[in-house]
Parts: sequence; structure tokens; C-alpha cells
Amino acid sequence: MSEDRRIIEYEGLKYYKEEGQWYQLQMYPIEANKLPDAIKTKKPTKFDLPPEIQLDVFKCLDFTQLLSVQQTNVYFKNFIYQYDKELARKKFNKLEIFPISEGTKNRYKEHNKPPKLYDFKSEELRLWDFGMSEQTYKFFKPEPRLYEFELSKQLEKKWKSAIENSIPMFLTSTNEKTVICELERNCKGQRDLYYFQLSRFAKTIEEMKIARYFFQLLFNCTFEFSIIHVVINPQMIELLFDNDNKVPLQLHSQITELALYDELNLNFAWNHLISNEFVMFIGIESFNMEKNRDFLFNILTNGGDKFFNVGYDNNDSKLYNLIIEHIETAQDLSKMVHEIKFNEMYGHLLSSKGAKNIEDDGKTKRFQISNKHNPKIEFSVSIEKGRMRNIPTYGNNLFLTVYAKKMNKDRKIIEHEGLKYYKEKGQWYQLQMFPIEEDKVPDAIKIKSKFDLPPEICI
Repeated sequence: MSEDRRIIEYEGLKYYKEEGQWYQLQMYPIEANKLPDAIKTKKPTKFDLPPEIQLDVFKCLDFTQLLSVQQTNVYFKNFIYQYDKELARKKFNKLEIFPISEGTKNRYKEHNKPPKLYDFKSEELRLWDFGMSEQTYKFFKPEPRLYEFELSKQLEKKWKSAIENSIPMFLTSTNEKTVICELERNCKGQRDLYYFQLSRFAKTIEEMKIARYFFQLLFNCTFEFSIIHVVINPQMIELLFDNDNKVPLQLHSQITELALYDELNLNFAWNHLISNEFVMFIGIESFNMEKNRDFLFNILTNGGDKFFNVGYDNNDSKLYNLIIEHIETAQDLSKMVHEIKFNEMYGHLLSSKGAKNIEDDGKTKRFQISNKHNPKIEFSVSIEKGRMRNIPTYGNNLFLTVYAKKMNKDRKIIEHEGLKYYKEKGQWYQLQMFPIEEDKVPDAIKIKSKFDLPPEICI
């Protein structure tokens, strides 16, 4: 077989390479009934399956595997492009977005070989690292061919207006004019850091194109952990992409930490973020809790399709009281997040009349509450007492940490005293489990477990 499994055609002739030797191919037709069955099934040019089944199969591939498949033929290239929103994304371990001050820029000048922002060829040791060890870094600027595209006159007019009116690219509580996006990727024991620098205020159409290109890259990646000190301006996202339905306009991260200082940050989180665990650090002095409490409440009660676990740091108890009441009295809890954490919360807590299984050892109080319309929906609540702290305007307060977690009554595997049990057709079983390497799990099992496809289709 060809080393890259491809036949290359040039000027009407076909070639392929095997064990370092190039061959020119001569081809002649063969009747279907004379073709070995093994050949018929070994390498089809496309799946003879409905598109929805093909999509399910492609969902089991990672980003690198999808790239390989996409390069095999035009059909797969177009199919994967058409459904790229639903398929695997490029994965990074960490994303951090933060403003950079002039003072930090000046620190570069103290070194003999200061890093060059926007220079893809620069691969030196990281000279400043916010307390971390020196690592390989790459500062880069995309080549024009990557971000150049033809602007419509209408969109160009909107962009020029945004530049003239100094609409910020990022929203920040400070006055820094430059924002750095740091992407971290760990591979085979090496930790690589990639940096991208953008101006807070774009001054040219080219800067707008570069920003659009980079944001599209971010939206097409996934991150294990994200720290967002400044957010991308939702208004600028709308201007840059101009209702382009082909581009997903959300950051995807397993864990996200967001500094919260005004409602615009909340707007970004609600419209442009999807995260399994989402923690917001509320600025006590800068964030208007009274004005934005309803928005925070809405995230908890209607954000279940965006976030699984939501945490608020530094907030008063009014939001907690609203959530407890909502769990007990709301007619529909289907859109609510599954886990809630209030960290360093202060203020008076209302007692729940429907609380049951109450435990209180003086330091931690635990209880369960259920919904009156659907008693099967239960949340377990844990309240841990913290330290006394003086809050401006509110005075001395005892800080609390509160967990509220939706209980899953339908879980099939039950663990007790280190042992796992399972019930099937009225019969209880004790489970014995042993680890198995990922590459030893049959592909048919992986696909069937996720999509419940017949094994013959999986193979």
C-alpha cells in the first residue's frame, strides 16, 4: 500500500509509493462479481449509510482523526465541514485571557532577548511567567492568507463605524490597552505555551480581520480549564461574524473561572460560553448585586443546557434564599443546573419548612429538599460555616459555603462501603471492576455505548 494510503494523480496518470519505491499504475475495469468480497468491504470511498448514522460515527473520532479522514476525499471533506459544529474540536489544556499593562511590557526590555509578540518563529524560554517555571512559548501572528476574506460593503461600513466609535474588542475593569490570550497544551511531558496579542481597541480593518480569525479559532477549540479576566465584547462578536451561522460563537471549556464586575460579563457568559463547571468571582465593590441578581438567578434556573455546575464566590444570601424557594415551588425544574455552590456567602438564611434528613454538627448542616409538584426531584444541601469577615456596607458577617446538588435516583450502579452493586430485572448483583486500557476497548463497544448502533454498522 502507499505509505500515506493515497493514489496521486498527475496529468492523467496515477502513482503511488510503497517501501520507498514509486509506481505508475495501470488500471482496467473488473466485473463486480469477480471482485473479492474482502476488497469490496475494505475501503469504500464513502459510507453507504444515512447521513445521520455517518455523523454519529464521526462523533467518535477526535480532532486529529477527523483531519485525517477529511483529507481522504472530497466527500468526507465537505461532509465534515458541513457538520463541524457537532464534531470534535482541537483540544488545549488551558486558556487564559488577561490584560497586559505598560509596566509588564517594560519588563521585556530588561532581558537581552525579549520575546517578540506576534512572531510565530520565536520559540525561546518563557522569560516572565507569573510565578511558574520557565516553559517553551510561541508568540505568533497569522499570515494574511489565513484571515483575508472579501468583505461586503455593508459589513465593511459596520466595521469602520466600530473603529471610529472606539467599540472595545474586550471588556475590562482596568484601562490596559492590550490583551493577551495564553493557550497551554501539554503533550508527551512537554508544556507548550502559545500567546496571541490583541489591541483592546482595533484601529484598522486588518486588525478586525485578525481578531475575527483568532476568535473563530477559539470557538472551534475545547479547553480543559479557562481563566477569563476580561471578556470578548458580545457587541464586537456580533459585528465581526455578522450572523454567520457556520461559525459556533461559544467558548467550550470543562472548567471556567470568570471575573465578574458588571452585567456585560454576564451577557458574554450566557451567550458565548459552554462549560461543565462554571465559577464566577463576584467583585464585592464593583459588581451591582441588586441590579444583576435576576440575571444570576436565571443562569441557575435556566442554564442547565450550558452549565452542569455553577459557583458564585462572594455573594449575599438573597440569591440562596431565592434558589431554595425555587427548588421547592417551581413547576418546571428541567432547565436548572444540577449543582450549585455559593462560596464565601454572607447574610441571613431562610429556613426550609420542607427540609428532611437534617444533620447538624455545629460546623456543617446537611439536609434534603424536594419539589412539591414533583417530589421525585430532590436536592441535597450542605452549609459549612467559615470565618468572620467585615464587608463594606454589610458589616461583620460569618462567611458560609453552600452546596446544592440534584440527587439522581435513577443511577443504576450504587456504591456502598467501597463495593458497587447493580440491579437488573429484580436481581441484585455485586460488581467486580478492573481497569482496561483505552486501546483494548473494541471500537464497536465505544460507538454502541454512545449511540446505541448495531455492531455491524459500527464495524
